[in-house]
Amino acid sequence: MNRWFTFFILVCLLVCLMGCHSPEPPSEKPRHRFRMNISHEPPTMDPRRGSEWIGCSMHYMLFEGLMRLTPSGDLVPAQARAVEISDDRLTYTFHLRGTQWSDGSPVTARDFEYAWKKIIDPTFGAVSAPLLFPIKNAEKIKKGELPVHKMGVTSKDDLTLVVSLEKPTPYFLDLVSFCLFFPVNHTMDVAHPDWMLEASPHFLSNGPFVLKSWKHEQEIVFEKNEKYWDAPLIDLDDVHVSMVADENTALSMYEKGELDIIGMVVSPIPTDALHHFYDQGVVKSHAAPATTFITFNTTRFPFTSPHIRKALSYAIDRSQIVHNITQLGEKVATSLIPTGLGGMEKDRGFFQDHDILKAREELILGLRELQIAKLPKVTLEYSAGEINLKLAQALQQHWKKTLGIKVDIQQFEHKLLLDRLVNRTYDLALAFWFAQYNDSMSIFERFKYKKNGKNYPAWENPEYIRLIDKSANDLTPEERIKTLTQAEKVFLDEMPLTPLYHWQTSFMMKDHLALENLKPKGAFDYTRITVKPLPSKKEPS
Repeated sequence: MNRWFTFFILVCLLVCLMGCHSPEPPSEKPRHRFRMNISHEPPTMDPRRGSEWIGCSMHYMLFEGLMRLTPSGDLVPAQARAVEISDDRLTYTFHLRGTQWSDGSPVTARDFEYAWKKIIDPTFGAVSAPLLFPIKNAEKIKKGELPVHKMGVTSKDDLTLVVSLEKPTPYFLDLVSFCLFFPVNHTMDVAHPDWMLEASPHFLSNGPFVLKSWKHEQEIVFEKNEKYWDAPLIDLDDVHVSMVADENTALSMYEKGELDIIGMVVSPIPTDALHHFYDQGVVKSHAAPATTFITFNTTRFPFTSPHIRKALSYAIDRSQIVHNITQLGEKVATSLIPTGLGGMEKDRGFFQDHDILKAREELILGLRELQIAKLPKVTLEYSAGEINLKLAQALQQHWKKTLGIKVDIQQFEHKLLLDRLVNRTYDLALAFWFAQYNDSMSIFERFKYKKNGKNYPAWENPEYIRLIDKSANDLTPEERIKTLTQAEKVFLDEMPLTPLYHWQTSFMMKDHLALENLKPKGAFDYTRITVKPLPSKKEPS
């Protein structure tokens, strides 16, 4: 009995020990974190007020529109699963997927209708509001000539959005892929109108990520939105965005492994370091639908004269700028529209670069027109950054050497300079644009009316307006391009702003990351960056 009792006790102890030693849980997937930098705080997190590129990059993280432009340049359905276009090309019917906001509530056609009508309300400030003017009555409403409910956008039911246009708009599907056309949760916007100011439960997203935290002027953290309809294809679990203005500091962070990417418009690579990295073969580069330019305030003396504007434009040595300063293989810009944007496939030149004789002739004509002996003191304004300082100094030298004109230069923080451009409280300024959608009208439409906030020169021309309107009714792409080229010539004959170079943008990304094949007409989509799988371990022999 004693032996059986001892045996029984040993068995019980063994069972207890086996129960206490539970098997190890299966290993979890390592967290896929992505770290990037932006050179300044986003001006707004409200996509309805989206205009400049850093803010827009953040909007694409959090929200999604009816259509989406992929890195490979394809326009694909996003929140809409399908779209029907009427035979007269005036009515677009979008059928929504039935997606969810980050709190689980449904994304409805009403959210789109509400957001678009809010933008077009005369009391709502949105610099890019003219992008909605192709929609029926939108322009008249913004001018206060019609009530908001007359806008040609209607939620037929929760999953059907019907949009009526003023006239055929060949680029309309490209247009609605831009962040300005993203929805906002209309219930939350009414109940908590300041939802966009902080990371909180009131900040609802319908895009790939949610706003986890926001330390103003320091860091933004995005976390994967599990309610996003395409969440299984989003590989990143979270994105950490630092805000460091100094380009050399940002580069140092990248080299120390504190950032996973550097470059593009959001956090440029210092030009002095570019050749070194190019020689190492670690820089990725591609053409971008973007242009750096000088804008003249045509409401201010002496830039009321087209001759003065053309004199300063023709005097610039753009070749020297791209070869010695920017050094990214940019194209000298003697056209308004970058090659390849919206069918503009051929290189076009409307004036000669660094035409000294022509510049001096125009200066004489301008002084005579204004009845002055010499130009008054004027100031070239530019935003903070190494490359902008070098550009401003080079332009200052070009004008002094070629025309004997002394131009002062003054630096401003990006947001303040943007305010000065929109309010036309400057003489002349160095700036850039990045096409907001894949059509040349993204640039042309800015200058149709002087009241457009993005029409920094405050320029308007009846013949230009006529040609822009005509292009909407042209029956073939070839005819449309011909009409728009004529509009481009009208613009550059008066030179309210002068292009310097069209961009060749560069970036570096850590080897453990991958991005879908990026093409010139595509969009750099941070949300679709993936982490490469670790190489499989070989079994010991």
